[in-house]
Amino acid sequence: MQTMMAKPATGIPEGFTSVTPYVTVADVERLIAFAKATFGAEELARATHGAGGIHCNIGIGDSKLFFGGGASVQGRETVGALHVYVPDVDATYARALENGAESLYEPEDKPYGERNCGVKDPVGNLWFIATRLPGPAPVEGTGTVTPFLLAKNALGLIDFLKGAFGAQEILVVKAPDGAFLHAAVRVGNSVLEFGESLPQPAAFYLFVPDADALYDQALAAGATSIYPPADQPYGDRLGVVQDAWGNTWCIATRLER
Repeated sequence: MQTMMAKPATGIPEGFTSVTPYVTVADVERLIAFAKATFGAEELARATHGAGGIHCNIGIGDSKLFFGGGASVQGRETVGALHVYVPDVDATYARALENGAESLYEPEDKPYGERNCGVKDPVGNLWFIATRLPGPAPVEGTGTVTPFLLAKNALGLIDFLKGAFGAQEILVVKAPDGAFLHAAVRVGNSVLEFGESLPQPAAFYLFVPDADALYDQALAAGATSIYPPADQPYGDRLGVVQDAWGNTWCIATRLER
């Protein structure tokens, strides 16, 4: 018997955008402490589940992230790559190192309008920290934190997102020899960035008006089902798929109760 669905409104909870990074690590408390000490993150909500599992809503500037984990995810972590805008990249870089991060590269001015650096936090996430330089206004929808997808054949991943989630291409940058350098797309009211790199599969919560329809659309575009949409006790109708690049997409509609 099919479950009677509550009537959805926009499908997106208040204060959230369409795409929310979902980072799960065994030592989630260390991740939360790092984000608070380095970026001034706020813990907005916390829930426990299962065998000591933790789920937290985290705010950094105007952006929301989900951090989850505990011992139950040992060996199944999904770390992320995140582009974070801050007022002073040099100071934030120094603070990240003080809080246990490993430097990937030091702050430097980039030709695309920002001064940035890269670090790996103590539990394996990549943070590309930046301060905008004077110049053109940022792309509409770019918040404090922007998900950064690292993949081989990034253009193929972008094509998948167009078919699966109706992504709209904003920017594709190539080198003079045609090699892919950087891209940005819009999914709903969120912006995602892409780099051609060794793959680092990540997980995302995707809020949409109709989880069932978009779940079917993702499968038709080539995704693999993890589990089909079902009403969840925390107020979402949720289905989960994985793309061919190993990224997990939790497709959700917030239900009107």
